[in-house]
Amino acid sequence: MKPKVVHARDNKVMAELACLFEDSKYKVKAQDKNFILLKRNNYGNVMIHLPFLLIALFFSALALIVNVVYFAYSVFQKSNVILITTEKLDENGNPLEFDDVSEIEVFYDQATWDKAIELSRLE
Repeated sequence: MKPKVVHARDNKVMAELACLFEDSKYKVKAQDKNFILLKRNNYGNVMIHLPFLLIALFFSALALIVNVVYFAYSVFQKSNVILITTEKLDENGNPLEFDDVSEIEVFYDQATWDKAIELSRLE
């Protein structure tokens, strides 16, 4: 899965954005002086898991295999990865493509999230 890349003006803004993401249940996976990598796992929809578990319990165990495949797909393909960086070029010298902070899915109150958007746009 390709991470969403957010540009921060400096290390202070990068740390503030990381704190906002941590409040939204993201976990720091890697950190250095010029980047922070965050991830939030997606385990799938409970309303999909529950019917498959009930079908597996009462009718066929094959539904359990389908449920495990859906769970694995959710964890490995639908989890959100965010890279907050102060750099503008990748290791090959090509310019990085940045994502807008407002496009990233978070569950946080709107006032604080507006502050994060404002911090990311200050350049």
